[in-house]
Amino acid sequence: MPWKEYEFRDQTVFVRVLASGKPIVHRGRAEVRYRLGASKSYRTSPENLVDIDGKIVEDSEFGGRPASTSTALREEPKVAATESTIVIHTDGACSGNPGPAGLGVHLARPGEIVEISEFIGEGTNNVAELTAILRALESLSEAEESAHIHLFTDSGWSLGVLIGGWKAKTNLALIGKCKEQIARFSNLELLKVRGHAGQAGNEEADHLATKAVRREESSTKTRKR
Repeated sequence: MPWKEYEFRDQTVFVRVLASGKPIVHRGRAEVRYRLGASKSYRTSPENLVDIDGKIVEDSEFGGRPASTSTALREEPKVAATESTIVIHTDGACSGNPGPAGLGVHLARPGEIVEISEFIGEGTNNVAELTAILRALESLSEAEESAHIHLFTDSGWSLGVLIGGWKAKTNLALIGKCKEQIARFSNLELLKVRGHAGQAGNEEADHLATKAVRREESSTKTRKR
């Protein structure tokens, strides 16, 4: 994972970033190191960081201890979407953490759009986010296993434990189920999206998840695209 120069408390620091140069946020905090070759990391809110369009340093050039993640969490797909690409947005919601939880899936395939809003009972936000990804992949047919698929989530934690090499201590069974589903698909890209940033698909998934929590009920609707 690369590092990028940012300003933090009137000094230049290095922040762990996505391939796009945006900070990776894990549990509300970004990883910061104060100099090249530093081994010790600090955590801070991304709101404390000022983008100075600084240089990006690959982890192999940075020095210090190895990266905390082994695979970059990407925002941009390797292969651009076409009319035949299945584009999925997932989101989880929780009233309290833990508390009543729900998930939302907005799935756009050629010819139709599927919207899943599911109440999953008592759970944590991480469980809701993972279950949303699981439900989205479970909804795809065997015939779609070789299709080009983009799945977007705003949960960096979910991507970290599924494809980024992060070591989870909880929800191991659920993570395992997600990984089993991921292995079904030969052209699946899991991608990071900024939550509540107005991106079509993500906003719909958020609405579906919060509706499930608010109403404590589930529904699946299909309409023509």
